[in-house]
Amino acid sequence: MAVRYLHTCYRVLDLDRSIDFYTNKLGLELVRKVPIGEEATNAFIGVPGDPEPRLELTLNHDRETPYELGEGYSHVAFAVEDLDALAERLERAGGVEFESRPHAISTGTRLFFVRDPDGYRIEFVERR
Repeated sequence: MAVRYLHTCYRVLDLDRSIDFYTNKLGLELVRKVPIGEEATNAFIGVPGDPEPRLELTLNHDRETPYELGEGYSHVAFAVEDLDALAERLERAGGVEFESRPHAISTGTRLFFVRDPDGYRIEFVERR
């Protein structure tokens, strides 16, 4: 039996704000929004050209306060070709919280982190 990665899911407080962040600021695509009865709505976000959405955002309709991120969660990572250009674009877009700026780690890999509107960490790794 083969196992393949489908997606990561987490809960958000404001679905429209999160969709705006992932699509308009990061350049990902909204694949579909699906109501889950009357209690929740799921939004599936994908990488352009990838047939499978890789991020599922869940809005629980009765939630009024932010979720605690938890101690085990670390981040979602995306590969990009030009780290500096992306950082500049996000800076110009405004409303993006940078946790770090583009930098190299000991292995020579270049990366940086931002936080989405709910505080989830997102890593961008330069892959040329």
